[in-house]
Amino acid sequence: MSAAPGDAAELVSECVAARDEPRTHRPPSERRRLSLTEAYAVQDRLRETLIGRGEQIAGWKAGFTTRALQETFEVSEPVCAFLLASGVLTSGAAIPAGRFVKPAVEAEVAFVMKRDLAGPGVTAPRALLAVEGALPALELIDFRHSGKAVGTDVIADGVYAKAIVLGGALTPMTGIDLALEGLVYEQSGTVVGTATAAEVLGTPLNSLAWIANHLGARGLGLRAGDVVMTGSVSKVLQPRAGDIVRATYTRLGSVSVRFA
Repeated sequence: MSAAPGDAAELVSECVAARDEPRTHRPPSERRRLSLTEAYAVQDRLRETLIGRGEQIAGWKAGFTTRALQETFEVSEPVCAFLLASGVLTSGAAIPAGRFVKPAVEAEVAFVMKRDLAGPGVTAPRALLAVEGALPALELIDFRHSGKAVGTDVIADGVYAKAIVLGGALTPMTGIDLALEGLVYEQSGTVVGTATAAEVLGTPLNSLAWIANHLGARGLGLRAGDVVMTGSVSKVLQPRAGDIVRATYTRLGSVSVRFA
């Protein structure tokens, strides 16, 4: 069973209003749990609505790339959503904490695509051939739901996407094993986490391949120039006004953001 057109339109309106104000909105599962197909259909309508208002798509993101998060949100695979060009920031940017309902930060590895890529059948080695290079990145997510959300609620919302912060120099992938890429994660000068990018499905390239295959199954795909956020390498931080969050990688370099 699919969500009725009126129900989907109402959900999209709620998602848009929650982004604009910003404010919380009720998870759809409080009324009826959406199927995966329904949730992505709502997300597609949300994307089309935002494009209709003049937004542009900068790329795509994966979420729930760990088994623990999948279990918490009651899904059996990662989730995917679009990224808006208006939310792409450069390292060192200051962003008002008041622009968020409940901000959080994830340290990630981002790819910039050299050529189009879509499934089915995309493997990590094939995905690598379509990549221009990698960047250190932070994803600034916004927990917009009131109450307890399940995975399909999060999908319909756009996987809490708000903004991304990209480091400066693009690193070519020649000779780099991203599974071994180390991270030092800091919040206002205090080290709060260390990890390797193997935390992302074994390597961020596996996440990239998953996104390409997932989008292909939805009749979509990655395009040359797209930015792809591959999933959280370490813990999710919850910053407050005045905090500076920095991620420093072994070879990719560093990226930071300040919450004003």
